[in-house]
Amino acid sequence: MTTLRRRLANLLQLSWGDRWLLAETFVLLGLTRLAINVVPLRRLAPWFGSQSQETPAEISPVQMHEAERIAWAVRTVSPHTPWQSNCYPQAFTAKLLLRRKQIPSTLYLGAALRPTGPGQAAAAPAMTAHAWLRCGPVYVTGGRGQDTYTILTVFGA
Repeated sequence: MTTLRRRLANLLQLSWGDRWLLAETFVLLGLTRLAINVVPLRRLAPWFGSQSQETPAEISPVQMHEAERIAWAVRTVSPHTPWQSNCYPQAFTAKLLLRRKQIPSTLYLGAALRPTGPGQAAAAPAMTAHAWLRCGPVYVTGGRGQDTYTILTVFGA
């Protein structure tokens, strides 16, 4: 069975609610990627929530279940978009999906300096950025490796 056929068969086995969540995630990943590319951060920031405010580390079991479903949807869809769906649009998309369900979450934007390779000692270290989203104790997006980044700003709501 080809990969496409296998994926379609897996999709058809999902509930209508899960299929809808995947479709909604696909559309939002595209819209957030577009917004990130054309709208300045100062205009996007109000969509992220209150700056410098973190949300509680505890959430209800129902909220935890929804956060895990959204994490699954973003993880499932993001590798299959025709545009780049890296950590920033993933975190923004998950933030919007959680907000729609009135579930609090915290969006983190961070950066880290990476040393340059051998023979490039004179060059300045490269900076990398990362975005991740936490909902209660769950890292909905970008949770792997966030410990290596310095948090630049936090948006909670």
